[in-house]
Amino acid sequence: MSRFLPEEGTSALEELKEKYPTASDEQVGTWAKFYGYANASSFINRFFKMTGIRRSRQSRTDEPPEIKSEMVNLPPIKLREYKARKARRGDEETQILHTGDGHAGKITRSYNSDVYKARMEAMFDHLLTITNLHRNMYPINKLRIIDTGDKVQGENPFQGSKAGEIEMGVRDQIVKLALPMWIELIGSLKQNFAEVTVDFFPGNHGHDRLAPETSSWDIALADLIRAKLDSHKGITINVHERFGDIIYIEGFRFFCFHGDGILCQQGVPFFSLDKSLKSWYMQYGGFNYALGGHFHKAHSDEISSKLWYSMVSTLVSDDEWALKKLKISSNPSQWTYGIHPRYGITWTYRLQVDDKFLPEKLDK
Repeated sequence: MSRFLPEEGTSALEELKEKYPTASDEQVGTWAKFYGYANASSFINRFFKMTGIRRSRQSRTDEPPEIKSEMVNLPPIKLREYKARKARRGDEETQILHTGDGHAGKITRSYNSDVYKARMEAMFDHLLTITNLHRNMYPINKLRIIDTGDKVQGENPFQGSKAGEIEMGVRDQIVKLALPMWIELIGSLKQNFAEVTVDFFPGNHGHDRLAPETSSWDIALADLIRAKLDSHKGITINVHERFGDIIYIEGFRFFCFHGDGILCQQGVPFFSLDKSLKSWYMQYGGFNYALGGHFHKAHSDEISSKLWYSMVSTLVSDDEWALKKLKISSNPSQWTYGIHPRYGITWTYRLQVDDKFLPEKLDK
């Protein structure tokens, strides 16, 4: 049949106008077929253009169906209120957890999704061990998590994501691995601290060079974490869109960045890193500390009496990229620091996330 509705002024069209607003989906489908339309949506669109009449909201069929996913619909987070313990002596300090280069979804001889989950859990356990040891001396009620990027591996074949080097696509890297683990990590830490503040910075994985800076899987993942947790009392999620930024902790200025723009010379990034930090120090009006990552090698040093920096390692082991670039096999670890409101960073610990990489004692 031809696709024509009854002409204006006819009784057939007036009858349609009267019945249409409350018509059922089945009735609309019958009309669409009768008047020769491919489907109900085509009939609805044409009828609205001709008459300006819409159906009541409960009976409309031109709205997309609700999409549900078991992976996205994470269970609600129930957080118990943390009660600070009294310490006998010492000034209160804030604890920092410096994470980075988790590369969820990457595969090596000793790294896959199960290992990623186990090392995230080990990081949590070792962090609280340090926390509780220091709480015997002074209060620690605030935790600041600083992630310097590359939370997922991504899909870019030019960044080590060729077939056989990733376990799943980037959507699953986020939804099946990184998102649930980060939500569990932050929620669990909130049970042990009065305040948990997280600062997420983007890395270079999951970002195409020709795309806008905000087209980053790190930023997308951080946005999802913020949407899930930021409404909970005592949890603050900060998503930084630039390659680096200044944040304040106990009044001290921290410059946080990923580090992919720093070049290697003779297999090491330290000469370029030193020069870059000095330039950024001038550009940003000075800062006390700098935290970065990217090179999958734990390293810290003083640039001057006024500037100390720390580069985080990675959760990945047997990493071909690090072996080719730096000629080393990454020892999976993350950092934690304590910061005093007057003295700045007072202690640092390297959190080993896999006991298989603990140092071995050599025979005499």
